[in-house]
Amino acid sequence: MGIVFRLCFPSLFAFFALCCPCFGSQKPSSGTAPFVLDGNRVYAELAFVRPDGTLRKVLAFVDLGSPSTILSEALFRELQLGQEKALTFEVGDMPVHIDPSTVTSDTWLPYSIGDHRSVEALLPAGVLQKYQVVIDYAGRTLTLAHPGTLKPMGVPVPFRINEKTGLIAVDASVNGRAYPVTIDNGSAYTWLRKTTVQEWIDAHPDWQRGIGAVGASNMRMADDGIEATGILVRIPQIKLGSLSVQQVGALAIGRSITNWDFIDWYSEKNSGSVVGWLGGNVLRGFRITIDYPNHMTYWARQTALDPHDLDQVGLTLKSKGGEYFVAAISTQNGKSTVESVQAGDKLLQVGALPTGTATWGAIFSAMHGKPGEIRTLLVERDKRQFTVQAKVVRF
Repeated sequence: MGIVFRLCFPSLFAFFALCCPCFGSQKPSSGTAPFVLDGNRVYAELAFVRPDGTLRKVLAFVDLGSPSTILSEALFRELQLGQEKALTFEVGDMPVHIDPSTVTSDTWLPYSIGDHRSVEALLPAGVLQKYQVVIDYAGRTLTLAHPGTLKPMGVPVPFRINEKTGLIAVDASVNGRAYPVTIDNGSAYTWLRKTTVQEWIDAHPDWQRGIGAVGASNMRMADDGIEATGILVRIPQIKLGSLSVQQVGALAIGRSITNWDFIDWYSEKNSGSVVGWLGGNVLRGFRITIDYPNHMTYWARQTALDPHDLDQVGLTLKSKGGEYFVAAISTQNGKSTVESVQAGDKLLQVGALPTGTATWGAIFSAMHGKPGEIRTLLVERDKRQFTVQAKVVRF
């Protein structure tokens, strides 16, 4: 019997290695990676596979509002992507493969989010839609799992999806009426169509908190007038099915100075017309599971939303060439909230923070505080520098 055992053991081992998940090199069905939360945005720590099989650590912007994968030009070259070679990265220990024909490079990558952290890739909804996805804001982890792997937790909210882009939309109820909105963690703040919000303001004038984007609502920093003329609102309650979310801050936006409609453009990426999106200021209060195969989201509440997240110095900023300029002075009840500053002024410093080397998130953190507190701004106009004592205002 002993001789028979020795002769058969290798064959038995091979059999069990093929049939039992305890043996062999079975790939994991899920993987979890840590992420950095900066300015309400998620940056996952992924490992991209080089042509020689070694791993390259990459910080990737996770964006549910984008359809396609984008890499920095340097990373694109380093990975030697071709039409026949799939792009592979690992989330934890789970490999993810992407069709190389859907991957592009762009010069806006890389960019810094401070502390020597450089973002070199964008991980989009178009890739995530193949999986169950968990964004755990409190735990700062991103989990991807193959369909049917995870048991979701939280309040279920169904969604519609554009299969070509991966963008998802849910019904959000305000004042008893449902409106289609996108779930977009890539946006730092909630933005909504101005004409829709104006109807709410007409019925509830106290919802309006000011004119001109401030803080995280000023996330785009473009020079097209959209943020400068946006209406800041605080919505007491938004319902997603049986889920109730209180004190939602939002920026209501209209057309640009060239009559371009941002929300119309954004709707084209969705399964249908939307009135805007719920951004990071809302999502960060939850552990969110997106079960793409079953068209269902699950919301497990972790923290209450911050009703003071827009307590800021009232400047709407625009970014140009790595420098920050004043696009507009935010107003309340028709009155300017910052004196001695004009549109076009360059913002050089907030307190001890020089803006030239700071991220926009750091700048708005420096301008955040308790209403009435003073922030010293160093401003330049016509090559002349001067300081301004600006009050923090509750928006």
